[in-house]
Amino acid sequence: MTRTCTVAPLVVAFLLLCAHAQAQTPADAATAAFKDDVHAGAGLACASCHTAAGAGAYQTPRAAIAPLCATCHSDATYMRRFDPQVRVDQFLQYQSSTHGKRMASGEARVATCSDCHGAHGVRRVSDPRSPVAPLNVTTTCARCHGDSARMQPFGRTATPPADWSASVHAAALLTRGDASAPTCTACHGSHGATPPGVTSVANVCAQCHLREAELFRASPKKDIFDAIGQAECLVCHGNHRIESPADHWVGLQEGAVCTQCHDQASDSAKTIGGMRDGLERLSTAVSAAEALLARAEYAGMLVDEGRLALREARERQVQSRVLVHAFADEPFTTTATGGMASARQAREAGEAAMRELQVRRLGLAVTTLLLVAFLVTLGLKIRSLPDGPS
Repeated sequence: MTRTCTVAPLVVAFLLLCAHAQAQTPADAATAAFKDDVHAGAGLACASCHTAAGAGAYQTPRAAIAPLCATCHSDATYMRRFDPQVRVDQFLQYQSSTHGKRMASGEARVATCSDCHGAHGVRRVSDPRSPVAPLNVTTTCARCHGDSARMQPFGRTATPPADWSASVHAAALLTRGDASAPTCTACHGSHGATPPGVTSVANVCAQCHLREAELFRASPKKDIFDAIGQAECLVCHGNHRIESPADHWVGLQEGAVCTQCHDQASDSAKTIGGMRDGLERLSTAVSAAEALLARAEYAGMLVDEGRLALREARERQVQSRVLVHAFADEPFTTTATGGMASARQAREAGEAAMRELQVRRLGLAVTTLLLVAFLVTLGLKIRSLPDGPS
């Protein structure tokens, strides 16, 4: 009897919990989410969307979602009540995008506003909880673009999100916390999302990599790539799975990027070989100088001048790597040679510090020996003195 009385309240509580869970309708969930919605904060209510533009009581047809959002977001007078700087061309951009064009053609499976921003829990892009915040936007895009079953009917692969996650851009954003690192929207746009064409890829990359873009545009490669319809930056760097560039990319050895188009018999072989040699020698010189200065510092020597020269060598090293995009001997050779000279100064400063260290050690050793000899002599002298009166 006691056992029955103990179990019965637990059973009743469980049944009540199940009944409460079953009572949670989609409308209840939407109501709960809407409490933290940017629209709720602006004073809008359910009827603001669900009775506008002929929308149904609970569900809006996918093709009608973007026009529905545009009733407010395309109204400059209305939107400026909340933010004087807010953009009101999102719907126009969407209509020009790949998503918008397919939606207008009757393909309702493509993305619309609620797929990216949510429906009842919409937050500002600056809110880190937003699905389109910099740290989250790739995950949001990947819900479709990382789904091979969803991409297959459109003739697209589902690899871009995974490729980006393994890129130098992802590392900058997710590991180093650099919010300026490019994500999907930085290159493809957001509301006007569309794949960059062959002729516009370089313009997209140039938004961040301006020096490299200017060098390439002034190089002989520009006209060649335009003539054969190559997408410039992508030929060497790829698009989504962009790796951190390395010196061994340059050259005609196995695994070098240059070998995609060139071999030892090509007209550019001498220039490519010279760049490879310059980069390799400069890298070796900088590493050797760094190691020597580190040894001297560890031993307690001041190497400020050497560090200054090494910093200059590293600057020249970075510049040399950038100047590869000129695809010419000059100004690469001059810059790399300057870097070698600075690395040599740094090494000489380190060598001078190590020589001074040896002199100091020798001096300390001699001083120590003299002191020991003095103490020994003094001890012998003391022992040779006659004893005092008894």
